Amino acid sequence: MHFQDFGRGTRIELSKMAKLLGMKFIGFNPNAQQVSLEFNGKGVTYPLEEFVQQYERECPTSFM
Repeated sequence: MHFQDFGRGTRIELSKMAKLLGMKFIGFNPNAQQVSLEFNGKGVTYPLEEFVQQYERECPTSFM
C-alpha cells in the first residue's frame, strides 16, 4: 500500500485514526510513508502500513 499525500484531507483522516487509538497525530511523511504520533507523552514513528493494520485490528468497521 502506498498513500499519496492529498494534503490536509490525508492528515485529518490520519488524525482521526490516531485519536481512536488513543494517540495524538503529529505528522505524515509521504516520501518515507511514515506516521509520527505521540503516545503516553513520547513521540513514535510508525510505517504507514503498520499503523493502518493496527487501526483495522483495534477499530474494525462493518458495512452491514
